Amino acid sequence: MRTTFFSTVAALAGTSLLATPAVAQQGTPDGPIKFYARLYHESSTCQPGGRTSAYVDSGSKGCTNITVNGGGSAEVIVGDIGKYFLAGWTGSDCTGTVVLVESNIRSCIDFGGVEIKSWSNDLRFGE
Repeated sequence: MRTTFFSTVAALAGTSLLATPAVAQQGTPDGPIKFYARLYHESSTCQPGGRTSAYVDSGSKGCTNITVNGGGSAEVIVGDIGKYFLAGWTGSDCTGTVVLVESNIRSCIDFGGVEIKSWSNDLRFGE
């Protein structure tokens, strides 16, 4: 009888705990990813296995300083063709010369020996 009483009390206590609403902090959620490129530091053919970096944008990111040596490569993973273009710059803060522009998904870009120091995804054709 005692076991049944304690089991019932324990079950009711668990039920009341489950029925208590949890208070959660409401934050501002991140927007959806609009652009994502993977940068390969040690592979000119976008092969995994070495160091990689990600360039991710869910809004208006602008320029990101990530240096990748000339033996590296990059590929666009997510992006609207005709709207977003991966641009690699020879200088920090998206200065210097643009050495690559790519908008095709899963197309691997070899840097051809040129070190890339910064990245943007808002370059327009003709710039």
